[in-house]
Amino acid sequence: MKQMILWLLGLDESALADPTTRAGVILSFVVIAAMLALFFVLLFKKRYQIHRFGNKVWQRTKLLTQAGFFILTNSFMVGWLKGTIYQGKLKYVCVPGMNCYSCPGAWGACPIGALQAVFDEFDTSKSWVDTASGTYVQAPLYWVAFYVIGFLMIVGALCGRLVCGLLCPFGWVQDLLYKIPVKKLKLPRDERRINAAKNPGAVRFWLGADRVLRYAKYAFLVVMVIFLPLIVKANPWFCKYVCPSGMLIGGIPLMTMNKNLADAAGNLTLLKLCILTFLAVLSVFLYRPFCRYICPLGAIYSLFNRFSLYRYGIDDAKCNRCKGCSACASVCPMGVDPVKNPNSPECIRCGTCNATCPQKAIHAGFKMKTVEGNAIRTHKRK
Repeated sequence: MKQMILWLLGLDESALADPTTRAGVILSFVVIAAMLALFFVLLFKKRYQIHRFGNKVWQRTKLLTQAGFFILTNSFMVGWLKGTIYQGKLKYVCVPGMNCYSCPGAWGACPIGALQAVFDEFDTSKSWVDTASGTYVQAPLYWVAFYVIGFLMIVGALCGRLVCGLLCPFGWVQDLLYKIPVKKLKLPRDERRINAAKNPGAVRFWLGADRVLRYAKYAFLVVMVIFLPLIVKANPWFCKYVCPSGMLIGGIPLMTMNKNLADAAGNLTLLKLCILTFLAVLSVFLYRPFCRYICPLGAIYSLFNRFSLYRYGIDDAKCNRCKGCSACASVCPMGVDPVKNPNSPECIRCGTCNATCPQKAIHAGFKMKTVEGNAIRTHKRK
């Protein structure tokens, strides 16, 4: 048993002679046990079901869940104590959210990073030197990342963007930043509220711009995660040049604990720090800008929202939209109207609408049924 644990941890028995390593291993198991106990309570106690909450209580519980999952998936305490990266066998397994491989405490790999890393292995027998540019063109050894694609399909088919709402570390960071009490950049979505605005034309213009910009995350997915690494050069383009999550939970902690890494930082590090800073500041005023416009992982999961086993549904018999109620559309932080499209690709399934609805007309889960026997609509309203 001991040898199996050491094998999973990527350590040999001699490493336990180091007091810091030994303390880190013990602390890891304590943290994992505590987080699993927390999730057990949140999942199985009826009083923690979303529809039983008011919105304020649910938001605190959601932040607790996000923090718990971040701690659980980054609980390799040896890495945090020594400034190293876990390289054991569990690193071959992906975690569902944007959790950087290089985070000192990360047990698993980021799906987006893993997808690009497959293309980083190249076939020397099929690579060549481009005489026009004088560059060495690498032909990927593997053209399809079957495991990563399969993993993303399973997670997406199971719960869609629920991962974004409750399990993504960088989503949690953005949620915390948005809690800072300043005036927010929030546009009305309901037609009655738009018409009542001081300048309805300007509101519609920015709503249109927002709608177009949301397609950018699909461009990041296609261009920087798939096309460039596969066709141009076997290189983790998105992780290397853009990903703010990797810089925040991977790059900054490692550079803080390793002077040599900090000294080696150059223009690329500066670029990513600028991207991270810009998104961090924007996150204070606009809810989750990274998730809205950039995240390629969110783009993948959004494709499954309509078909996933875990879905949102509307009990039209209880809904008061016809009486002027637009509570759910008003509070949705992602600008989705649940009544019109309960499983919109932009919905991160954060539960805010469910906790706010005064009529409890919004349902979330694997079973779409009510005690009263009312029909639950999960599709877009025609």
